Amino acid sequence: MNTTQPSNYFYAGDRTYFFNIRQTKKGASYLNINISQKDETGKFKNKGITVFENEMKDFSMALMRSVINFQKTDKEARIEEAQKTFPNAFKSWTKQEEETLEINFADEKNLTELSEILGRKESAIQARIVKLRLEEKYIL
Repeated sequence: MNTTQPSNYFYAGDRTYFFNIRQTKKGASYLNINISQKDETGKFKNKGITVFENEMKDFSMALMRSVINFQKTDKEARIEEAQKTFPNAFKSWTKQEEETLEINFADEKNLTELSEILGRKESAIQARIVKLRLEEKYIL
């Protein structure tokens, strides 16, 4: 006999999500996830998936990784992407980095070279040059 535990569910506008733990006639447990939504005629349409007991560990791990990735903000995603090319992108400047910038700027390194040395975007290098007034100090 197929037994059912009480549903967990929540409403999301015109949709309802149901999470049911059920058992087969042989006693194996499975999770049934359903979404119920009214169509344009007012009839309920149901869609669902079933996750069997032996798949639950892998399913829950994949779901958790997806939730974590989903929760990343657009800014976090941009930072992560930028740091693939520029490891120090969006990080606070250290005193040592500012000194390295000043020494190399005084040595007439261009923005591309400074970017490679400091692991930052050229725009960040330029902004720090302005903030530290290095042009006034070494060019003017």
